[in-house]
Amino acid sequence: MKKLFTFCSIILSFTIYSQNIQTELFLNENQINELFKSDSRIEKLFIKNSKDSILAFAEIKNDSVFSIYVKNNKQENLHFIPQDNKLTLIQEALTQDKDWKPIEFWVNSDCGVSYLKKINLKSGAVIALNSKKYNGNFKTKIRFKLLINSKVYYSNSVKASINKSKFEKSVWYNQIKEIYYPTKSEKEAENILFLNE
Repeated sequence: MKKLFTFCSIILSFTIYSQNIQTELFLNENQINELFKSDSRIEKLFIKNSKDSILAFAEIKNDSVFSIYVKNNKQENLHFIPQDNKLTLIQEALTQDKDWKPIEFWVNSDCGVSYLKKINLKSGAVIALNSKKYNGNFKTKIRFKLLINSKVYYSNSVKASINKSKFEKSVWYNQIKEIYYPTKSEKEAENILFLNE
């Protein structure tokens, strides 16, 4: 109950101080687009003959939103459970040293109501979601890191700009780490929040 209350307080603080998300590491807030219907333009975005079982493609929708398309490239249907109509994903950006580094983190809900909906993605089918696009004075590339059924997948990279402070661990990150993972080492918490496991 304490975790839920604190998490809700953080989300409320986020809505009050939403301008800070442009400059601070914050959690990803994607949403699956339930009205999405794939078409020939979307199909052409995906790499032909890829051996990856799941393909992800990101593109800029407008100044504040990315569209991400996820395709089941397996021969069989793909079953997974989203959290509150969100896929488990974060954004990463290229640093000046050309290393990919997270600019968002992910928080797993401990509320059973968050996992009521199941997705059955047929072979060859595509789903779409939207995610926040940041702006800043550092030109870089962005990619999405997606975790489905304990396996990590990456989208293509997209040219964008962010504030360099997005690479630094924020108050938000530290609060979530302290509340949800007080007994974990820094590395263990990073692995969870940055989808490394």
